Amino acid sequence: MQQTLLAPNLNAPLRVYAVWFNMYPGDARARWRAELLTDERVRHYWDEQRSVGRLFLQILPRLWSVRAPETVLSQADALWDTYLLYPADARWDEAPPDASSWGSTILQTKETLEQNVLPLLKR
Repeated sequence: MQQTLLAPNLNAPLRVYAVWFNMYPGDARARWRAELLTDERVRHYWDEQRSVGRLFLQILPRLWSVRAPETVLSQADALWDTYLLYPADARWDEAPPDASSWGSTILQTKETLEQNVLPLLKR
């Protein structure tokens, strides 16, 4: 996404929140590869308890209708390797807002993400 969405659209009013946590043996905050997303619009967060991933896994039924058709979910206890796209006016108050699109894994659903983001960049 760094090369296909962020770099070509340097002036686009995008915000990216990358939430990282350990899912595989050997995953750790100290081993996280910060060079994967270096755009200044990206904010990185480490979620040791996987709280965000668990929360989003719980609300998936609410978001199911806007999933990317290529979506494949793992049997994990948290939603991970997933993008969630929100409209510009989305606000997280008591509960997460409804996503306008989401997909998993990111590599499998990147084309749907691009198709959904590009029209927003032309506004």
